[in-house]
Amino acid sequence: MHQFALFRPIATHPDPGRSWIARSASAQDLLYISDGGANDVLVYSYPAGSMTGKLTNLGQPGGVCSDSAGDVWVVESAKSKIVKFAHGGTKPIATRIDKNADDLLGCSVDPTTGNLAVTDLGGPAGGGGVWIYLSGKGSAKKYKDSNLASAYFCGYDDTGNLFVDGLDSSENFELAELPSGSATLQTIALNQSVGFPGGIQWDGQYVAIGDQYYDNQHKSAIYQVSVSGSSATVEGTTVLGGSCDALQFVISSAGSHKKSRQQANTAIAPDVCEGSVAFYDYPAGGPPTNTLTGFQYPVAAAVSVAQSSRRAATL
Repeated sequence: MHQFALFRPIATHPDPGRSWIARSASAQDLLYISDGGANDVLVYSYPAGSMTGKLTNLGQPGGVCSDSAGDVWVVESAKSKIVKFAHGGTKPIATRIDKNADDLLGCSVDPTTGNLAVTDLGGPAGGGGVWIYLSGKGSAKKYKDSNLASAYFCGYDDTGNLFVDGLDSSENFELAELPSGSATLQTIALNQSVGFPGGIQWDGQYVAIGDQYYDNQHKSAIYQVSVSGSSATVEGTTVLGGSCDALQFVISSAGSHKKSRQQANTAIAPDVCEGSVAFYDYPAGGPPTNTLTGFQYPVAAAVSVAQSSRRAATL
């Protein structure tokens, strides 16, 4: 069995410096990468990949996710806290704390409602599940599936259905769905085994689900999955060449306001084994086309779209 020790615990080497982001960053699309080992989130211009800022002194940042306004949520796993930053901003503009949460990890924002979903690995207070903040505000409600002992990552599709992956009590992969408007997190039967749960994202046509232990080896892949009712089918596989343990990836395009799968042609995958973040052609896969290095424990990636890009998409 693949042993995964995320945040239980990580030897961190905090960055004592102050947060900073270049003045020009707000006019660009930005790539946010959380480094749980350094307690930082690093910010890069996208798609160029040039470092343009850093958010420091965070509590083991895990999941990062962006909303339709370009704001970015960061999960501080060590503090059971979620903080929100404006696109290109260095100070939180909102904070959500839930003392009942055990071990928060991944996040996703519903494009139809603005609801914020945050996964909970679970712990002494109970099993894993997903917390939902309506419109990203107020107090959260926890949704659980009796088959899901630990919830790892989550992702909304374009119609507001939420998909969650994790492990059952025997450490087997589980996939669950919270359909749009439903109050029940329900198990989805996948027609293929998955070595270990990775990130989840809607790619414009399929639910893209990561496998951190693809083919029972220390390498990763992303499956393209179609869902019908309580069943799911793997329609294709993107093998991330040279990867070891890729976590919460993001699928985007050079014009990140574009939404179709055909245009979303880059998968950006943080790899905790390699201490790097690799860029891959998606869905082709194969060797990385670019790599960012120097991370202690890279966990998650998100692309935040500048207002100028959003305006261009409507023209």
